Amino acid sequence: MKRLLQLLALAVLILLAVLLYHTLTLPQADSRVAELPDLTQAVDEDAMVERLAMALRFPTLPDQPDAFVGFHGFLRDRFPLTHQTLSVKPFGHSLLYHWDSQNDCPPQLLLAHQDVVPVSSPEKWQHPPFAGVVDDDFVWGRGALDDKGSLMAILEATEALLKTGQTPACDVYLAFGHDEEIGGREGAMKMAAWLEEQGLRFALILDEGGMMLPGSTLGLDRPVALMGIAEKGYMTVELQAEAEPGHSSRPPQTTAIGDLAAAIDHLQTHPRPASLSGPTRKMLEQVAPHQPFAKRLVLANLWLFEPLIVRQLEGKPETNALLRTTMAPTLLSAGVKENVLPATASATLNFRLAPGETRDSLRAYLEKALPDSISVTSGGGLPVRPFPGHRNSLCHL
Repeated sequence: MKRLLQLLALAVLILLAVLLYHTLTLPQADSRVAELPDLTQAVDEDAMVERLAMALRFPTLPDQPDAFVGFHGFLRDRFPLTHQTLSVKPFGHSLLYHWDSQNDCPPQLLLAHQDVVPVSSPEKWQHPPFAGVVDDDFVWGRGALDDKGSLMAILEATEALLKTGQTPACDVYLAFGHDEEIGGREGAMKMAAWLEEQGLRFALILDEGGMMLPGSTLGLDRPVALMGIAEKGYMTVELQAEAEPGHSSRPPQTTAIGDLAAAIDHLQTHPRPASLSGPTRKMLEQVAPHQPFAKRLVLANLWLFEPLIVRQLEGKPETNALLRTTMAPTLLSAGVKENVLPATASATLNFRLAPGETRDSLRAYLEKALPDSISVTSGGGLPVRPFPGHRNSLCHL
């Protein structure tokens, strides 16, 4: 017994030594800052704010083509050097700019989209969604964050660089889609196909990316800017249940609606497995040096504490989505009259596929998890797309 206790004590000491070693030798975050050209003489902040506000006043919605025409005229007027220097190739209302560097090196691609999400309840807005109101704190309007803010920032930077006589070391492409919010099939997809036809491979692709999170989400005392280095896939699935129609006064033991509800409940209560995938793990490794000692010890030893971290992150929707493929029922359809049992009931489910998940693996899971009484039809979707440069940091403090 004494020998056993001695072995246990030795094992504990070795474990503590390993945990402390990993914690104390944790690499410090890279704090290097790139040198940027001085554009202070070419930038008027008040004018930039006003241009963003003006951009928000164009209701660039799928059913308002004239708004895109007006917006394009606004861009030509407000960014004259950009439109004199860069070539522009239209794809419907989408615009693909090319800044030729005259150098033979891999180009860069900066993306943003012109279209915005429709407004369902404008009366609930603090300011009208397309008024472009500027106050002491904010620029208000639909699209300020998603994604005209990015579009205008890219063009502001391009115009300022041109004013100071700067030219890029390698070619730069600016791709501004017009239908991102409804799938991008006429804009981004056609631009991507054309770029592929030209044989272009990019050294850098920058899209709208991540978000600013409160530091408390990751146990920090300052905000964290997330930089997305991978994109979850997108897949829509329709479930359908069938049953004998009849009168609601003589219901059978199960109905189409009941079977469908049970299927959705099963998927919600049996989610896809959670794990710290590559991007999520790298994010935690990046914030680890900024944590208090106890949390730093945990994050420096994910080989041991991963289950603990996973359970904690599962508790919030915004962090749970970092761990697994998620599912959300978004559309339901059944019945024609309150006292008639429907013959069919259907539901549309939206899945966001985590890196490592494929449409085929998800279909196989659904076929195995659901009873034969539920038919599964795959709708539209996009594959998981890890981006080049996956070793880059996922966050900036």
